[in-house]
Amino acid sequence: MSKNKIYEKNPAALQSLLLTGRGFLYNFLRQGGIFRKMLSELESMEHFDAGKIREWQNKKLSLLVRHSYKNVPYYNRIFKKLGIIPADIKGMEDLKKLPFLTKEDVRRNPEDFLARNINRFFVRKNFTSGTSGKPLKLYRDLYSVNFENAIVWRQRKWGGLDFSDRIVVLREEQIVPFGVKKPPFWRYSMPEKRLFLSAYHLSEENVSYYVKAIKDFKPKAIEAEPSLLYILARFIKKQGISSGTFSIKSIFTSSEMLLDTHKQIIEEVFGARIYDFYGNAERAAAIGTCEKGNYHVLPEYGITEFLPLSAEPGKVEIVGTALHNYAMPLLRYRTGDMVELLDSDCACNRKFRTIGKIKGRISDFLICKDGRIAVDACYLTLKGVDNILQSQIIQEDLDTISIKFIPGENFSKKDKDKIMNNVKAYMGPEVEVFLEQDSEIANDKTTKYRPFISKVKL
Repeated sequence: MSKNKIYEKNPAALQSLLLTGRGFLYNFLRQGGIFRKMLSELESMEHFDAGKIREWQNKKLSLLVRHSYKNVPYYNRIFKKLGIIPADIKGMEDLKKLPFLTKEDVRRNPEDFLARNINRFFVRKNFTSGTSGKPLKLYRDLYSVNFENAIVWRQRKWGGLDFSDRIVVLREEQIVPFGVKKPPFWRYSMPEKRLFLSAYHLSEENVSYYVKAIKDFKPKAIEAEPSLLYILARFIKKQGISSGTFSIKSIFTSSEMLLDTHKQIIEEVFGARIYDFYGNAERAAAIGTCEKGNYHVLPEYGITEFLPLSAEPGKVEIVGTALHNYAMPLLRYRTGDMVELLDSDCACNRKFRTIGKIKGRISDFLICKDGRIAVDACYLTLKGVDNILQSQIIQEDLDTISIKFIPGENFSKKDKDKIMNNVKAYMGPEVEVFLEQDSEIANDKTTKYRPFISKVKL
């Protein structure tokens, strides 16, 4: 029996106890002495000038390149093919001697990017489907997990948050089993001081329960995926509930593109400023908003390049070289995400590059008969399935999901059953799921390929 099945079979009180246990483990692994040292260094680097930041980046890059050449099969092969050695890359300008890395390069053979000298016991594996409809296997070491947490916590401090403050969390994690029909639609983790709201029970009928739970918890901040929080905010606004109901001081969003229309409604309903964070599952680059409301490239996270796009005038693609994940180094990784650059400085006085709008991932909505809404249909449907090269998910109506896919070499009935179970676990056992093997999914040149299509109005 999987850990999720064990969790689901327990009552709400015990589920909160299990989350509390997980919270203690997370705090131990992610907020120990190494994390505190990282956070302290990051806070001091906010006062560095541009030259000192670049010098710091180059030192980190030199170490990463030597490690990649010595321990990562893909880079050892690429360096030898190009006739270069690590000493030829002395700084970020020399990165241009290496080719760009694409998602397809990694997807073809993820283990080719896994460092051979890394203890796998301390490596975390995860999958992402992203907006391509193609699962991608990734690896991260514990050091990079700690560093990510330090980067996130520095931004939380920009928003006036401290470790002792309470946070409401609204993300895609299945906190409350799909089959639960009555509140509580949330669970509590005592060591993290977090109230986890279920993303899969959001509906107009349930909104009053959510509002009361937030009000009673008295959080200082909300951490959420913006499209989920927008759904909640829209329901709250429709019922005419005042922002004075809440004690929220700041809101932290991530994992999706924050739309201007969503931002406006969220801040209006909760009466707090949004601090948005851009990252990606590959952990190649990071961008975050400061207390002045402007986006900045976070230079300590990695070296970020911007590739001009002829098809998108005024926009550039984010190319990242993360400096801290030695388990799976990705050098000059093309993220596929676009931004608009700004040349102006920010009133926060940090010497971090200022960004205009981020044109990254927009989540897709699955809608159920009972009014519940799920964000990111690709993730929900393909979760745990890694033998698919490409897919397209179509919600035909409230009762029907169609999935076109290109199978990978090892695709089997087990993968097909996993997809069916993923959909039915959330949408209900009565929903019809049609799977069609189709090698022509993205070959229609007249329209832009879309991994998810909904024919149901939200």
